[in-house]
Amino acid sequence: MQEVVFGEKSYKVEPSKKEGFVIINNEEKKVDAIQVAPNTYHLLVDLQSITIEVVDADSANPEFMVNGKPYKPTVKTETDLLLERLGLNIKAKKELKELKAPMPGLVLEFRVSPGDVVNEGDPLVVLEAMKMENILKSPGTATVKAIEVSKGDAIEKNQVLITFE
Repeated sequence: MQEVVFGEKSYKVEPSKKEGFVIINNEEKKVDAIQVAPNTYHLLVDLQSITIEVVDADSANPEFMVNGKPYKPTVKTETDLLLERLGLNIKAKKELKELKAPMPGLVLEFRVSPGDVVNEGDPLVVLEAMKMENILKSPGTATVKAIEVSKGDAIEKNQVLITFE
């Protein structure tokens, strides 16, 4: 399941077991989609016509034109939603000092280097935990001071991964 947030509106989206259907906010909807041009799709959702142009397909900060209006939704993955439910998505309220591991796991990849300026939501580290790859995102704006662990390290919950200036 994913949650897509457009301003004040939130949509929980998950696949249906029926072909040609999707579940939106716990309601099964019939969906027909065709590609009408590069990056442009026409959808019929319960007989409502929607044209979507993908402006930027970046999974962290996607941009769309929906029926001619621009949208920059927030997309929360199943992992993001799980971390919220577990209370492990605590945002930095003041100055961002460090990024700690929300769970034990294995460091697969770093997406930043010392000196990089990161903004809230930017991907920082790919962590394998519970047989899933989890992308840890920046909880705020800061400059990366140091990376405290190495690729391939097994880490514990609350271990400092990155420090910020």
